[in-house]
Amino acid sequence: MTTTTKTTTMSPAARAAALKREKKAAAVLARAAGKVAAAEKRATDEAAWIEGLRKGREEIEKKVQAARKAMGVRKNDPTPSGICEMKERWDFEMMLALRNKVIGE
Repeated sequence: MTTTTKTTTMSPAARAAALKREKKAAAVLARAAGKVAAAEKRATDEAAWIEGLRKGREEIEKKVQAARKAMGVRKNDPTPSGICEMKERWDFEMMLALRNKVIGE
């Protein structure tokens, strides 16, 4: 069985419809690529945030231990209110610096 196809030029309406289909397909692909890129950025931002929190908390804990030692507070004694206030201030400063570093605003 033999089929023959005629090659004709496309009408302007058919050409416009084909161009519209191509643009729509390209837009769908670009949107999917954008979603993947956004997900990757969110993942890297989250990893940087978690790592920054871990490092910041370790640093604050070292500062608290140094302050306790300087004040002569024993290991099982409750933390004095002055150290608690310093810890809150250090935590706030750490979070602010981390936000500026990770988010960049």
